[in-house]
Formats: sequence, structure tokens, C-alpha cells
Amino acid sequence: MKDINLSPLARAWDALWVLIQPLLAEHAFLTIICAFFAVLMTLSFYRFLKSISPALVAFILVLIFGILVLHWTFTRTEPPFLKPAIDMIAPLFPVAPQSPDATKQPTPPAKPAPAKPAKP
Repeated sequence: MKDINLSPLARAWDALWVLIQPLLAEHAFLTIICAFFAVLMTLSFYRFLKSISPALVAFILVLIFGILVLHWTFTRTEPPFLKPAIDMIAPLFPVAPQSPDATKQPTPPAKPAPAKPAKP
């Protein structure tokens, strides 16, 4: 049996991971991914949802919207038209932790070396 060299695959994965890692640090990207899966799940369960009571479907939609509003309140990624409403309820909820890059203090510029005295 031949030995398979996986080092090119590992290098490609490392390059891809370097590109993906900053996206995963942003709440907006994770929100888009979660919304995509929520829509995908809703579409896949559509036939099942049609067969049950419309009141239960409305309850599920209100529940999903409530979870979305709580997420917006926690991460402060709400749409601009909902900002006044979210601002009212935001003090009642905890604040999302900041990423290490956002909390890092900028380093002050280094002081230049003192000038050397001129020789006479």
C-alpha cells in the first residue's frame, strides 16, 4: 500500500483557516450562519408545519423572533430601525464579551532617542 502525502492538503487547510478565522470572530458572520440554518430548517419542516395547527406555527415563529431579539440585544447587532427598541431593553440583559482585539489598548509610540550633541 502506498503512503499518501497529505502535506499539500494540510497547507491548503492552514491557508483556508487563516482566511476563515477572522470571520468567525465577528458576531455578524455568526448571525448570518445561524439565520441561514434557521431558514434551511424552516423550509425542510414546511410540510410538517402545514399539517399542524396555525396557532402552533405562529407560536414557533414568535419564539424564533424572540430568540433573535435576545441575540441582537446581547451582541448589539440589531438593524438600525430597531435600535430604539433594543436600547430600551438592553440594560436588562448582560453584555457580550469583547474580542481580545477590541479590548487591546493601543501602544503609545516609542519616544525618539535624544539628539546627540554636535561636535565643535
